[in-house]
Amino acid sequence: MMKFNKNLMLLVVSIFLSAIVSAQSSDSTSVKTESIEKMRTITTKKYSFHRDGKVIPYELKVLENRNYKLKFKEEDKGKLNQDIVKTPAYVTKLVLIDSDTDPQYDMYLVLRYEKFPSDSFEVVPTEKGFAVKVDKKQLEYIFGEGIYFVNNDDKDFFMIDEFRAI
Repeated sequence: MMKFNKNLMLLVVSIFLSAIVSAQSSDSTSVKTESIEKMRTITTKKYSFHRDGKVIPYELKVLENRNYKLKFKEEDKGKLNQDIVKTPAYVTKLVLIDSDTDPQYDMYLVLRYEKFPSDSFEVVPTEKGFAVKVDKKQLEYIFGEGIYFVNNDDKDFFMIDEFRAI
């Protein structure tokens, strides 16, 4: 029954993410948009943290959805070989936090941000949870407390939704 609930929740969250990504891709610019390319990945990592003298293992599953808008220079309109204008990708990451030993730590985070080609994404364990780093921007998730920003300016970079598993 627990596995069915997790699968059902994953389906609901996937539909939710699809709606978010669709809403993000409806802007217009003076540069001609030809198409949207998509990329989807799933990454799973296992970590543990210490609480009250106990080691609590947990698993992070990061589902990533990127939409790339292919844009071409306006002056190349009508040409056979057009130059591509570099644009950011619209990234949505669903982070599933799963601890089989303690259901209190079953959470979902939805991170949305614009990713430039040179940006890097990294999840690293910390003493109280884990940190998400995108280039020099960072947020930390502390178990039992929630999200903490090392630098308040980083709040403007990430759009975050947080909710518990049902």
